[in-house]
Amino acid sequence: MLSPSHRMPAPARTSRPGQRGMMLIESLVAIMIIVLGILGIAGLTARSVTWSGQAQYRTEAGIFAAQIVQAISLKVDRSSPETLAASLQALQHQPSGSAQQCSFSGSATSNSELAQLLSAARGAEANVHGLPGATQAGQQILVNTTGDLNQVTVALCWQAPHDEALRSYQIQAYVH
Repeated sequence: MLSPSHRMPAPARTSRPGQRGMMLIESLVAIMIIVLGILGIAGLTARSVTWSGQAQYRTEAGIFAAQIVQAISLKVDRSSPETLAASLQALQHQPSGSAQQCSFSGSATSNSELAQLLSAARGAEANVHGLPGATQAGQQILVNTTGDLNQVTVALCWQAPHDEALRSYQIQAYVH
């Protein structure tokens, strides 16, 4: 064993002027970058939840609109082109107004099945949630029979709790 007087001296630490504390600064910068990355991921997660909710409402609006078009297709009288056009016209719902502002007016449909489907889209039927913030003024069934076109346009509008503006869904179908 070596005596204490024969030990090798420890190498002297030499630091360049201005280098003191650099490791601490580098560590703080690395931590800051990681924190910003985590905050970005959290923001994207919150945004994706919002987009998921909006997609759900668009899907539900599409389902309600498709059911309305199917009901119209089953209800019309196809015995002649004239009776087809007349029966389509009788199924209109609030044919006036602006689709851009989701504000429709005019007479409501007299068909009870269509009225029930429109009511369900607003969430006014039992056990059906409907579209959030949907109103009767935001629903339209528009028929265009010019030149035997027999075009049916269904428009549904709603506003989710955290939406700033009204959302709308339109579907067009041709009934022959």
